[in-house]
Amino acid sequence: MHYQTGVPMRSELVTSQKNESVPDAIRVLLVDDDVVLLRALQRVLVLQGFVVDTAPDGRAALNRLEKDDYDVMLLDLRMGAMDGMEVYALSRDGSPPATIIHSAHIDVQTAVKATRAGVHDVMQKPVPEEVLGVRIRELAKQRRSLNALPRATASNSPAQQPLSQLVGSSAQNAELRQQMRRVAHFRDVSVLIQGPTGTGKELVAQGVHALTCPNEPFVSINCAAVPEQLFESELFGHEAGAFTGAKTPRVGLLEEAGCGTLFLDEVGEMPLALQAKLLRVLEIRQFRRVGGTRTRVLGARIVSATNRPLNSTLSGSMRRDLFFRLAGYAIRTPALAERISDIPELAAHFLAHFGKKHRVEDVELSPDALEALSAYSWPGNVRELRAVVENASILAQDGLIRRQDVEVALSARIAESRSDVVPADWQRSPLPAPGVPRPRSALRATSLPNLQREVILRAFEDSQQNLSRTALDLGIPRSTLRARLKRYGAR
Repeated sequence: MHYQTGVPMRSELVTSQKNESVPDAIRVLLVDDDVVLLRALQRVLVLQGFVVDTAPDGRAALNRLEKDDYDVMLLDLRMGAMDGMEVYALSRDGSPPATIIHSAHIDVQTAVKATRAGVHDVMQKPVPEEVLGVRIRELAKQRRSLNALPRATASNSPAQQPLSQLVGSSAQNAELRQQMRRVAHFRDVSVLIQGPTGTGKELVAQGVHALTCPNEPFVSINCAAVPEQLFESELFGHEAGAFTGAKTPRVGLLEEAGCGTLFLDEVGEMPLALQAKLLRVLEIRQFRRVGGTRTRVLGARIVSATNRPLNSTLSGSMRRDLFFRLAGYAIRTPALAERISDIPELAAHFLAHFGKKHRVEDVELSPDALEALSAYSWPGNVRELRAVVENASILAQDGLIRRQDVEVALSARIAESRSDVVPADWQRSPLPAPGVPRPRSALRATSLPNLQREVILRAFEDSQQNLSRTALDLGIPRSTLRARLKRYGAR
């Protein structure tokens, strides 16, 4: 930003008169101990139509905030006795302004700390005038929209509807809902959702979006499904003639998302070269189409998801600096094995959905069927539970799902995931030699724990007792496999 520090500044009285005929003018508070820079920046923003007040230190800023209401506060980081983060922490009572940390002293750790504390954006000086103006208008619009929302508390209120999609009354699910509520109030904090496959990470992303900006676009992309050579064009868009075959301009996903949400699923699979470009976009909140010269402003919140644990993500193919940018606020979706108490509610939910979709009369689960569902370890999590419930619904007779229906549905899922012949005798009988299948017609299910034991021991033998390979084949953590094998006396 080219601040004209040598140009004399008009008085703040003149500034106020300029905008007093516009009652809805956006009010901005500038806080910086560099008085020359403060006045230059004030002049720039006044010329863009903002009502601007200034404060040369933290204490003066807090005094201003007690007396007046501001839409946006632009806050320097290093300022004498009270730094920017202290000012922000003390300003959060009541209805605080949307806050931008605007400093020359920004690094990854500072950015992460600020965004996790709830700061709406972090910008490194200098910032182009037009970019800063657009950003202030976006934040002001968002803050006014949030303040205009009714403080509804009923469970069926519009604000609660996205949360109702997360079925289950467990403590883990309640904490997940609470995290979604928290981050919804901080429109520009990037969100990283981590959790095993099948735990509903995209559902959480859609919920955060619906709580934050339900009338804006929700755009998603699976980073593992896009060919590397097309990824940049998919994300940023391109102009005509940018490369061979680009005959017409194309709007990219960053642009398509507008002021809504861009969801990057399996973000750890994004090509490294593109990660550097995305990092730059997140830092300056602007981008260009491939082959283009026009700078466009990023208005969307970035929500990403990965099924890798934290330490794996950092040591894998993702840049550390990008990871910390994406993880402004981290949400973990729990495995189904961690919230077994939710299985009855989830099963009932899936049954109702299945019945409505296929126009089937009411189907119910017997108590022993529920017991069988609760006894299984669910390596495929909620997604696997849904498939098993729907398969068992097809097998059910007289509208009642019995234990044997569940066990047959489970055995079919295990056979499919193992790509092998399912052991026919689920009793505690000697295992056959590796590679020697048992007749499929001899299948008989007794109890789910015995079924699990046979499958685990068979997989362990087939892998020549290789713990890592067995865990990978079964889709369960090594620690879980080790504990099961110890229980069975196999280790």
